[in-house]
Amino acid sequence: MNLFENVRLALEGLRANKMRALLTMLGIIIGIASVMAISTLGSAMTGSVTKTMDKIGGKNIMVSLSPKNYDTQSTLQEEDLITQDELDAFRNTYADQIKAISFSTGMGSGQLNSGFIHKDVSITGASPDYGLVNNINLVQGRFISDRDMDGTRNVIIIDTTLRNNLVGVDGDVIGKEIQVDTKSTNETYTVIGVYEKLVIDNPLFYMGDDTRIECFIPITTAKSLNPDTTNLNGYENFTIMATSNTDSAAFALTTKEYFVKGLGALSDFTIQAESLEAMASEATGMLATLSLGISVIAGISLLVGGIGVMNIMLVSVTERTKEIGIRKALGARNSAIRSQFIIEAIIICLIGGIIGVGLGSVLGILGSTLMKFPTNPPFLPMIIALCFSMAIGVFFGFYPANKAAKLDPIDALRYE
Repeated sequence: MNLFENVRLALEGLRANKMRALLTMLGIIIGIASVMAISTLGSAMTGSVTKTMDKIGGKNIMVSLSPKNYDTQSTLQEEDLITQDELDAFRNTYADQIKAISFSTGMGSGQLNSGFIHKDVSITGASPDYGLVNNINLVQGRFISDRDMDGTRNVIIIDTTLRNNLVGVDGDVIGKEIQVDTKSTNETYTVIGVYEKLVIDNPLFYMGDDTRIECFIPITTAKSLNPDTTNLNGYENFTIMATSNTDSAAFALTTKEYFVKGLGALSDFTIQAESLEAMASEATGMLATLSLGISVIAGISLLVGGIGVMNIMLVSVTERTKEIGIRKALGARNSAIRSQFIIEAIIICLIGGIIGVGLGSVLGILGSTLMKFPTNPPFLPMIIALCFSMAIGVFFGFYPANKAAKLDPIDALRYE
């Protein structure tokens, strides 16, 4: 008998015993479906982390001064801060790897007052590059400029929600003066820009539930209005945006080495430089490892399914003992008998694998959609799952097939 004849006989056997075949395949179907669903969800979460990191600044490097020994009560002094001149020298040294450098300082919360409009806001002092580094999407006006910084101007950027409250969706708020009251200041600002708030619709990233509206003013203005500020030109933290062709993880190390040398060995502080790209890589690696571990656990059901296949094949050998005897009496070789039953086991597992891949893909797509990052099932795990199901057929089908091949034809013909 050739291969196609064996396949035809296997399919006819399954058709004749549909319920038994389905129950036999159940372990294979559940195992493959579980692995496919987990692989799809893992791929969706990994892609989601990467996309979200890109949205909030995948090439960004966050740099900050921190105590060398956290057990000490070290406090930053004026001489410890990184000055603007030092940052300019650093930018000139690595001009081909730096796209932007931004600084910011928080002024805390306050209340915006304009006519009958009273809104809780938070004020952030920002540098001109802050908008580029933090992917701020302006829909009206402009962001903070160097002239605003040099003149410590009272200008402000608000978001679309605040704009809509002040002048309506289609209104022009540019040039309008608004008053913002904080604990220590009561200032009037001129609106120069309106931005659309960045929405991170990803359950893996908790961005806080603060309902206050964030507004931006020049960092020089913020520092001049903040009574706790002792140095207008020094910074303890800033963010670097690396160019697209720069390895941000490697450049983070370069940045750290550069400023550590500048601080000197006797300083109580050191530089911490963290790349968002490296953080994203670590997160996706953890997700991939977690998905693999869960898939291995789910794959245990495949072994249970394989044992079920072996059991049903042993039953099949017993039921067809006389048929095997007739074939051997007509000259069939042991290898032909063995091949027939191995192919039948492979067909059972392959059909179960195909059903499992389809079911797991549907569950994976449904699950990723409910988790708000829909994706298509990964192709490679699909192929691996089908090959693995066939391997199970060979492994667990060999013993029954070998048992059938070794039957004595005379004993087989006598079997009732």
